[in-house]
Amino acid sequence: MKIPGRTAYIIGGAIVLLILFGNSGFRRLVRRYWEINKLQGMIVQLKKENVLLRKEVYLLEKDPSYIEHIARRELGFVARGEVEYRFKK
Repeated sequence: MKIPGRTAYIIGGAIVLLILFGNSGFRRLVRRYWEINKLQGMIVQLKKENVLLRKEVYLLEKDPSYIEHIARRELGFVARGEVEYRFKK
């Protein structure tokens, strides 16, 4: 029995699609691949954040002027004898 060329390609393509998409293992593999890529991106981001936090810890431990800067910026502290001016935007 001989199958015409075009029909053979259609049947072959259908078999390949069934193997790839009819198989839950392949779908799971693709999902894991995307999950790994997402997690690797998160790792890179967390490493950058870790570097910044280590720098801030160092400054908080070693630099009193940095502590003063943080207190002024986040808590609104004003040193004794200073006058604070506020402008409306």
